[in-house]
Amino acid sequence: MASGRVVEVSREELELRRKEVLGRLGISLTELTERASAGSLVGYEWEAWQDLRDIGFLLGDYGE
Repeated sequence: MASGRVVEVSREELELRRKEVLGRLGISLTELTERASAGSLVGYEWEAWQDLRDIGFLLGDYGE
């Protein structure tokens, strides 16, 4: 049975990753959240949105 791999990242690394994702999109987290709520994201934006939600979860930002 194969065991899972654990990857440890710091808070700073997660925050940097969030900045990088938003920088590629060229919009704010607030704007992306509003567009996601309206269901108006396109393919690559949905992937970025999921990445940002995962990062938020790891940072303890459960409201985002």
